[in-house]
Amino acid sequence: MIKIGMVGTHQLSFPGEKENLYGRMREQMRKNASEMGFELYAYEKLVVTEEEALAARRALEEEKVDFLLILNVSYSAGHLVSALYRIRGARVGLWAVPEGAASGPVPYNSFCSANMFQGINAHYLRDYGIKSKWFYGFADDARFKRRLAVTVRALRALKKLRSSRVALIGGFAPGFNDLYFDERTAFSKLDGIYINRLHEYSEIIAIADKISDEEVKNCAQSLGEDAIPKTKNAEKLYSLSLKIYLAYKKFAAEHGYDALAVSCWPKFQDDYRYSVCSVLGMLNDDKIVAACEGDLMSAISMLALQEMSGESTALMDFSAFDETDESVLLWHCGPATKKFCQKNGYTLGENYSGMAHEKGKINGVGVARDMEFDETEATVFRFSGDMEKYLNLGGKFMGKGKPSFCGSRGWLGGLKMNGEKISALDFTNTILASGFEHHYPVAKGDYCDEVAELNAWLGIGAIEKIRYKDHLQEAKR
Repeated sequence: MIKIGMVGTHQLSFPGEKENLYGRMREQMRKNASEMGFELYAYEKLVVTEEEALAARRALEEEKVDFLLILNVSYSAGHLVSALYRIRGARVGLWAVPEGAASGPVPYNSFCSANMFQGINAHYLRDYGIKSKWFYGFADDARFKRRLAVTVRALRALKKLRSSRVALIGGFAPGFNDLYFDERTAFSKLDGIYINRLHEYSEIIAIADKISDEEVKNCAQSLGEDAIPKTKNAEKLYSLSLKIYLAYKKFAAEHGYDALAVSCWPKFQDDYRYSVCSVLGMLNDDKIVAACEGDLMSAISMLALQEMSGESTALMDFSAFDETDESVLLWHCGPATKKFCQKNGYTLGENYSGMAHEKGKINGVGVARDMEFDETEATVFRFSGDMEKYLNLGGKFMGKGKPSFCGSRGWLGGLKMNGEKISALDFTNTILASGFEHHYPVAKGDYCDEVAELNAWLGIGAIEKIRYKDHLQEAKR
């Protein structure tokens, strides 16, 4: 949970009922805190002088607030900007309120003060590089609450990332060299994150080998998957799959990991003729973020989406596009959380084996989740490269019915990139011309604003649309 600090500023020369106004906004912010899930620390005394502002800042720093919301109750002295904006350890927001009158003497001059405060920060304090988000309205106004909720979810994700523990187990999938990144960038952007790349596949197998048949039986009963249809191959490997699932759970708990990037092939296929796909779905069901193919950056991105949405996430490939209905197919072997198919359900089947196929014969291995995603809004987000860019795609899964490949999948329509409508062809061109990595973390719901705000605080730029042309196109990175 994040903590928001609130402080009110004013000037004696304006006649509005400032104490009363600040009291009302403070009480409404307490209601917002309860509704939105944040902690509020409201500095009780209105601030007039620089000395008072510095005292307020010290109190807010002692409270370790994550976000400081400065309410210009009335026009306030410009020297308060430096005293308050330079708070240590917190992001900054500036808030102005309506005058409550259309004529006569100006009661508060709140908005004009906010304009000046932001100008001082942008110019006089420019070398500090302090970011500040503005707010306008009373604390119970619909737009104010929407805008604040976006900030709460974005900063909640940022706070989680900066305290998270993430592990790579078994290395990247062979040849998936687009997934490499310099972890020092993550350390600088997400100060406090812990990343361990050194865990081995053998650690999981050693844990799995010690899991008893009784534990497996109890796990099967608790999951309630007995009634879920399975292919013969998936049925044969189901007990092994539960052992591997329990092993990853124990491993994550033992080390305190929030997210795992799992090397899901080829070792499992070589050693057991088995696919770990459904295990990743089960871990994500439990909100232990699990990314396929050793993709650490996607694991970090999924963790951010999970914090924003409060729901389990999934990691997909981009497998096809359809210009007739402006949709794209997000597909993967079978690792998606059951949260995406609460209406349609899933079966347990087989998938890619990593071995040569005989003509006319499917050479697959279990266990994979075969599902078509429910009709729902969705957000696709991933940090790209060394976190210098990010992808922000919104849309709506179209539900069951449109032909698609076996595995976990959904056709995503109504595409919007960075909040703007984009065609399937332009999106495809943007991905390929920019060299974006081939993995797509996805969450249920529209959190595109939260994704944009998270990255704005981090100073990371969005991948911009590259409109399709017949000539060679290449994006600058």
